[in-house]
Amino acid sequence: MNPLFPPMYSKPDKPIIFAIIPCWLWVFVLLPMYMPFLGLGLWEQWEVSVWLEVGYHVANGLLMLFIISGYLKDEWFMVSTDFRNYLKHVFATVGLIIGVEMVWMIILTFLGCNTVNMLECLPVVEMYVSHTPLFLVDLQPVFGTIALSVFAPISICALFYCLGFAPICNRKPWLAYLCIAVITLIPPIIDILWRGEASFVLIGYLTQLPIHLVACWSYQKTDNVWTPLVSLAITNLFFSIVLSLFIF
Repeated sequence: MNPLFPPMYSKPDKPIIFAIIPCWLWVFVLLPMYMPFLGLGLWEQWEVSVWLEVGYHVANGLLMLFIISGYLKDEWFMVSTDFRNYLKHVFATVGLIIGVEMVWMIILTFLGCNTVNMLECLPVVEMYVSHTPLFLVDLQPVFGTIALSVFAPISICALFYCLGFAPICNRKPWLAYLCIAVITLIPPIIDILWRGEASFVLIGYLTQLPIHLVACWSYQKTDNVWTPLVSLAITNLFFSIVLSLFIF
């Protein structure tokens, strides 16, 4: 058995997986499509329209929490049996994410990607509609950070990891990582078709991809969804605080 990539058995039940699938239409198509009408006349008033972006992440997180709550409860039992071990893996995952992300951004910079655009796409989110994650935190440091550190990780774990990684990893791990690379590319493609800005959107995808891959690795390593969920929450909190202090 490979200790770095052990067999993975944890995955949501089929009813949960099938419940997540139609949510993609709501989260990535319908809600972003109708948000401009909800904020008609407000989009240029950044301090006001930012609440629509906050509400978008909160609404998605609450919806996903409702759907996967049973799975989270089942997984928590395993966490409670060896809390220190899982906590150790969480902090190891956070450290690995930050380290890998820094190296990856340096590589992308040397390849000609705009560093400012890369930073604008952090913290990691399921999708952004009107405000980039960093701009969201700049406009609303407290509520923006809460939205991205509490609710966005739930959406990401449900929409991407529980749907596109866990059901595949227990049979073909290599395919599961490839699937994450593909499934996380779908929202950027939808974003490009909706409003263009292909270069900026693809830079955002490349910036966030290593975070997804490392988070999924922690999912496989501990065989528990709480590891990537809490790791993403801490990582987003870290990026929200650090980037705000050093950039703004």
